[in-house]
Amino acid sequence: MSSTIRVIVFKEGDLFVAQALEVDIAAQGRTADDAILKLSALVRLEDHEAKEAGGSVFDIGPAPATVQAFYDDLEVRRDQIELAAA
Repeated sequence: MSSTIRVIVFKEGDLFVAQALEVDIAAQGRTADDAILKLSALVRLEDHEAKEAGGSVFDIGPAPATVQAFYDDLEVRRDQIELAAA
């Protein structure tokens, strides 16, 4: 079974920010795709380290509610990351 983590991407200055919603992890990139790739790598790394410690990446906790509210905003790009089950 896999878990889905919703992602929003928005522009901040000259960079794009990809923010996971179910876990409070973010990454920046020069393009939206670059930011998502970096975020995906970070989430997978955190997931791996958490599992090695007997926990879950979801132990980090969700992004703040103010950030999650952007998910329904038509101005942000929405994506998702699929995590494989252990």
